[in-house]
Amino acid sequence: MLLVRPVVAALAGVPGALDAWWGATDLTPQMVSDDDARITAAQFCIAWAELIRLTRNPQIALAIASATPPGAFGIVEYVCRSAPTLGDALRQWVRYLNLLDDAVVVGLATEGDRALLRVVRESEAPAPASHELCFALLAQQARQLSTVPFRITTVEFTHRAPGDPAVYRKWFDAPVTFGAATTQLVMPLAALDASLASSDPKLLAILTRAAEELHRRAPADPTITSQVARLLREALRTDEAHIERVAKQLGLTARSLQRRLKDEATSFQDVREQVRRELAQRYLEDNLSISEISFLLGFSEPSAFFRAFKRWTGQTPVEARRRAVPA
Repeated sequence: MLLVRPVVAALAGVPGALDAWWGATDLTPQMVSDDDARITAAQFCIAWAELIRLTRNPQIALAIASATPPGAFGIVEYVCRSAPTLGDALRQWVRYLNLLDDAVVVGLATEGDRALLRVVRESEAPAPASHELCFALLAQQARQLSTVPFRITTVEFTHRAPGDPAVYRKWFDAPVTFGAATTQLVMPLAALDASLASSDPKLLAILTRAAEELHRRAPADPTITSQVARLLREALRTDEAHIERVAKQLGLTARSLQRRLKDEATSFQDVREQVRRELAQRYLEDNLSISEISFLLGFSEPSAFFRAFKRWTGQTPVEARRRAVPA
């Protein structure tokens, strides 16, 4: 959700715009404030399109870049800022971008005396202005943090120019091409070796471990199903694993949540059953007692857990645990 928050902030000064934006995107303030919440590529695309429509500013990505404070992109940004060189920072950005946007894949390549940060897999629902923001922020940060002057060779976007291209040429202080074959930012190869004034090896080691753990746990897709499953894992033991509570956490009504789950060919009951089954297997492997597992999964009594487990697996929890123990 970190990539969506600057969009919300940009609408704050436009009367009535936020209400219209919430309605058009099917997002909620609760979802945007949740660091672990994910949105679909289509929602992200609509979020940017509605921002441009409501502000009537097709070049608003540049304005957002100017207004974005340091640290706005969380651990991914701090890992990059702590890296020893610009090249190391960009490689970190490429590796951990999925923590911010898992619909787009970006790569860092070299060709002769040039380095190219390029989009190697575009989202199925592209948001061109988000690429403008990404490159604008990169240029801004590189100029501020590089210990030697940073210059861009050229910037290329596959989408059409949103207004006067001269505005972009001024921002990047470099040639900017729209309608190109590839979306990429090109810089001299030597720029990758520039030291960063913000480099902090000890902090980098700490942040990298945390980023790696987040990278490992990142969901393969940002579906509403995965968001419901995440909330249920936390809610089962507190007896709050019911649809009204989960829907409220997502800023939705129970009916809206059911509708969105149906669009993904599932239901709240199905997701809850799947989460319970996954956790039951894990707790059995951790050698928790049957009564503990029953409590943690929100069953009224162990016998109810026994019946559910037999329905899921065709065997009782005791039989499953016995078969898992090596002979």
